[in-house]
Parts: sequence; structure tokens; C-alpha cells
Amino acid sequence: MLTALAAAAIINFSKPEEQPVYPVRTITVPEGYNSFQVDKLLFDNRIIAEEGSLASLDPGEFGGYWFLEGVDSLEGFLFPDTYEFYEQSSPEVVARKFLENWNNKASVLFISRESVMDQLTAASIIEREIHNNQTERATVAGIVYKRIREGMPLQMDATLCYIKDKFGCGRVIPSDKEADSLYNTYKNKGLPPGPISNPGLSAIKAAIFPKSSEYWYFISDPETGKTVFAKTLDEHTQNIVKYLR
Repeated sequence: MLTALAAAAIINFSKPEEQPVYPVRTITVPEGYNSFQVDKLLFDNRIIAEEGSLASLDPGEFGGYWFLEGVDSLEGFLFPDTYEFYEQSSPEVVARKFLENWNNKASVLFISRESVMDQLTAASIIEREIHNNQTERATVAGIVYKRIREGMPLQMDATLCYIKDKFGCGRVIPSDKEADSLYNTYKNKGLPPGPISNPGLSAIKAAIFPKSSEYWYFISDPETGKTVFAKTLDEHTQNIVKYLR
């Protein structure tokens, strides 16, 4: 006669506990998505549960990454690329995969660690303002830094969109320029407190290697996407009337 212990051993051997199988999802994070848009993409693909959020994670939880020192958000570091994730992953596991990719592909571009956040913030604005034209992006980077040096507000609509609607504001209206926020580059001089999106390599390179020019202003032609530059405020005003009205 079998003892109770031996019988239990046979039962356990004959019916091993089945481990849950989680499907693998492949997603592409577009350049210029902010952390809230990345979260939605992850939710929609069942990679993280709705109660999870990369936007709310504390960067202090992730050791080993020098670029997170003194940072209060992962915005800017969720590197846009194609990834494979298991469904129902934890936000921490997903975020670490983004950070490792940023560490491998983006961190090596920066010449000075002290300027990383400023350049990454500038890159995040350039990513949202300018279509993927490297020469135009580098020229806009030059304008950004020149305006900062001269104490001029940047007046970038992309920062107003970040205030207005984290999932895309469509268009900016005059009242948006009165928003009481440090991200309002119409009311505040200099760069906003941090990145407004997660830029790709093109925008990052433009911010690190800006191009000098005689220009002080620019707009984007809504029909062609081409950047229209201006040397004077009068010329800029004429471009606004011509291309935006």
C-alpha cells in the first residue's frame, strides 16, 4: 500500500503544474512619441496592463544608468525603435528595455554629460517641430541655441501642445500661448524643464551638432512639410501670412 507521501509524489509527477504562456508582441514606437503616447501604444497592444504606466515611473528605481542622475522623468529616454515584448509585462521590465536601447544607441553620441538634458530637451522639440530633414533640423537647432543666448523666448508651438494635450493637440490657438506652465516657451525664456517627446537619432544629432545660420525664425509649410526660414521678424510675419493663413 502506498503511503500518503508517495501517492502525492506520483500525482505531482504525473501532472506537472502548467506554466502560463505569454504571447510576444512586436511594436514600433514612432520618433517623437511622448511617454503618454508610448503608454497608450503599450496598453493597446496588451504589453502592460492599464494600471501600469511608464510615464509615472521614478527614474531613481533604475540603477546603472548615468544619464538618469538627477532626472525626475523617463521622458526623452524611451528610445523610439522596434521592440519585442511579452504581453502583460511589468512597466519596470518594459522601461528597462527602452533604457538599455537608449544607452546603447543614443548615449554614445553625447560629447559632454553635463549638456545631455539640455541637448535632449532641444532634440525633443526639434523632433516635433521639423520633419525628418537633417539639414533643416540642424539649422533649427542653431536657431534654438542662438535665441537662448540672446535672451529671446523660443516660441515653439510643440511645447504648447505638450501642455494642452499629451496625446496630440492638432493645432495651437492664440489662447494656448497664455498657458501658465514652465513648458510655455512663449511666456518663458530658455528651454522647458525637460523633454517633451522621445526623439530619434536624427533629432538628437541635430541638437548635438547644430548648424549656424543667419536665420532667427522658422515655420513649417503645412502642405509640403518644408521648413521656411526667415532672417527678420518682418520676413517671418510675411511667411506666416503666406503659408499659414
